[in-house]
Amino acid sequence: MLTVLIVLTIAIAGGLLYLSRLPKDYEVRRSLNMHADRQAVFDRVRDFRSWGDWSPWLLHEPDAKRAFSTAEDLPGGSYTWDGCAIGAGRLTHVRFDAPGRIEQRLEIQRPFKSDSDVWWEFAETDGGTEVAWCLRGSLPFLLRPMIPLVRQMIGKDFELGLALLRGQLDPDAPRPELRFEGETNLQPQSALVIPFSGGMDAMVQAMEDGYPRLAGHLASLGIAPAGPPFSAYHKVNVKKNRFECDMAIPVPADAAAGPFARKDFSGGRHYRVTLTGGYDYLELAWYAAVAHARMLKLKLDKHRPMLEVYENDPSSAASPKELRTALYLPLR
Repeated sequence: MLTVLIVLTIAIAGGLLYLSRLPKDYEVRRSLNMHADRQAVFDRVRDFRSWGDWSPWLLHEPDAKRAFSTAEDLPGGSYTWDGCAIGAGRLTHVRFDAPGRIEQRLEIQRPFKSDSDVWWEFAETDGGTEVAWCLRGSLPFLLRPMIPLVRQMIGKDFELGLALLRGQLDPDAPRPELRFEGETNLQPQSALVIPFSGGMDAMVQAMEDGYPRLAGHLASLGIAPAGPPFSAYHKVNVKKNRFECDMAIPVPADAAAGPFARKDFSGGRHYRVTLTGGYDYLELAWYAAVAHARMLKLKLDKHRPMLEVYENDPSSAASPKELRTALYLPLR
């Protein structure tokens, strides 16, 4: 018994020592160049009433309750939000240095309590304005190991928010449009597939080569696809840049597989999210889709693949902004 207590004491002491050496503070910074006047961008950010059009958090719950202080677009002005999915908090303007900088204070009350310093930098460029969105925060002692994950999540939110903001200021700029459409049931389907395992760059190249090969095979048989092409992601490890997926085109049950594999997909209950915009935004769209599912406390079925369905043909779209991709998260 004494030996067990000694081992536990050493383990606890070692854990506390490890935590004590971790930094408590962290910073996040993301930037994007926008073809817009610096003053116009400054004014849009300081106008809290405009945030409903481009906030990466209000995107998840546009009907969340919002309230604005008097003169909310001046130093000392603030707005609060209170939602079932996105929690509750307050954002306050602290200082303006027009048109180059805005400093803010972020106070989150729910789902956890935290205070952070936020600031924006607006730098004039030849093509418009480089907009940087920055945050400095800290985590309690026991949560310090989560800092890398928190930094990554906030960074993705900032990237999405900046892209949405740019779309508001420059209608000609590429931008994502996301719709969280809700639960749906997919029918089982059979497809010809090309398996892939590897990193992101290799996967993109494999898809550029693979889908035309699948489509060409069906064309040689005189068979029309039974549905739009899709990718089925079986394993995704963004941190290690490792993906295992199938490139797939649905086919009738009697279609000859030729040099390709045939696979049956079971369908079933899924949550559907739609991205309208270029494929460059798929990573952000997947991040937002999974975050939305967590906000709704949906349980994903890890035994079925996530599906990325390309609902229109890139060759027939006038621009990448017209591309429509449906993301399906399998639910238990």
